[in-house]
Amino acid sequence: MATNPPRPFPPCHQYRDFLDPAEHEGLLEWAIANRERFEPARLTGHVLDPKRRIAERLRDLGPYREVLERRLNENLADIFRRTGTKPFEIEFFELEVAAHGDGAFFAHHCDMPVGTGRKPLGGDKTGKQDRLISAVYYFHREPRRFSGGTLRLYRLGDHEASGDFLEFEPEQNSLVVFPSWVRHEVRRVSCPDCAFEDYRFAVNAWLCRTLGPRP
Repeated sequence: MATNPPRPFPPCHQYRDFLDPAEHEGLLEWAIANRERFEPARLTGHVLDPKRRIAERLRDLGPYREVLERRLNENLADIFRRTGTKPFEIEFFELEVAAHGDGAFFAHHCDMPVGTGRKPLGGDKTGKQDRLISAVYYFHREPRRFSGGTLRLYRLGDHEASGDFLEFEPEQNSLVVFPSWVRHEVRRVSCPDCAFEDYRFAVNAWLCRTLGPRP
């Protein structure tokens, strides 16, 4: 009996040495210094659901928002190419710092709703912007004291997230980019007895534009 060929993997890429060493170290120090400002990460609609996501996050990057936006803009043409995205004008960079301690994870999901009845998600909270490209920047203290926390991307159309997948390690000073409609998850982190400064840190970034026809 003939079988259908597997669906393709999503277009994606991992950039290494994404920030300058001083910028990378400064971001880590800034995140640790702002430990008290982190809050439990929530789902769409500000829902707190530990069965779907466990993490802490901070929506303010202070002086490092400009650093990340500049570096993303410098690589924008290549990011479009690597993610198979038709170039568009970036209207807003949505950014957050996520801190993953022992047991933290994010079950499979999409960063942008799909389907005919979907609404925009992300941007500047006007309710009119879409996330089109997702980017995850990894940073952590050395020596690394956590394990796990890989980013898993599923084949296109694998809505149950049960088939083959691509997996990216949270590699120091690297950035992974992929289309925001790709189904993905963050695998569970293990770092028993670790202090906050030893967590798996990441900047989640979304490149957004006003809701409209798909690129």
